[in-house]
Amino acid sequence: MPAANQSDKPIVLGITGTIASGKSMVGRLLADRGIPVIDTDQLTHDVLENDISTKKAIVEQFGIEVLTNDKIDRKKLGKIVFGDETSRRKLEQIVHPNVVLNCRRRIEEFKGEKVVAVLVPLLFEAGVAEEYDVIWTVFTSEEVLQKRLEARDKLDAAEISQRLAAQLPQSEKCKRADQVIDNSFTEIETARQVDLLLSKLV
Repeated sequence: MPAANQSDKPIVLGITGTIASGKSMVGRLLADRGIPVIDTDQLTHDVLENDISTKKAIVEQFGIEVLTNDKIDRKKLGKIVFGDETSRRKLEQIVHPNVVLNCRRRIEEFKGEKVVAVLVPLLFEAGVAEEYDVIWTVFTSEEVLQKRLEARDKLDAAEISQRLAAQLPQSEKCKRADQVIDNSFTEIETARQVDLLLSKLV
């Protein structure tokens, strides 16, 4: 449990979990309850779309073939980096610092709020746990995870394995978190857990 809030600084809540675990659902549930939510996936998209120095560094590292209509093509880039750990780490070194800075700026916009939540898929992997006062990990059963990735992202078994291998196992993310949300069941059940944890937080 975090120390009492000083001045108008909000409790910064980091929400993580593996791909398709349900972070976005938890973010939506928090937003419905009046909690400001920052999505670092969106911040990453903004950096890739609008930051000229980041785009230049990515093209220099991975080649002009990662561009479509002069913009970074995330699918093309994903095929390169999810199949090669060295490439993935090089991309993270280019992108993560800007995303962290942009996230800090966004958090500053919410002074006076009790809590601000940040959705961070690679929170532990990127080594940014110290940015957050409290961390929740969202997890789901492996069977549900596979079905979501097949249906939502149209990934085959090999692509699913690559993306999961690029992240810490769910069990490790749960171990490192302050609190855990099991999103294996209905949205109503997930909402119940969110309400319980939120009541402890505020």
